[in-house]
Amino acid sequence: MPDYRWLFVGDIPLLYEKKRVARQLKIETWLDLSQLLQDLKLKKLERGKVAPKGLSYLV
Repeated sequence: MPDYRWLFVGDIPLLYEKKRVARQLKIETWLDLSQLLQDLKLKKLERGKVAPKGLSYLV
């Protein structure tokens, strides 16, 4: 028998299967890495002009 939990979206209560909510949370966490960056005290690199690299040759 599935286990159900309440999920509130704003002030609207929704009844969802616990397993689905946990899976969705994992996906959202994976897609939004801002919390992970904050926990590890890392910053995103800004995309700016990158100096062109010189030519490199393999001999």
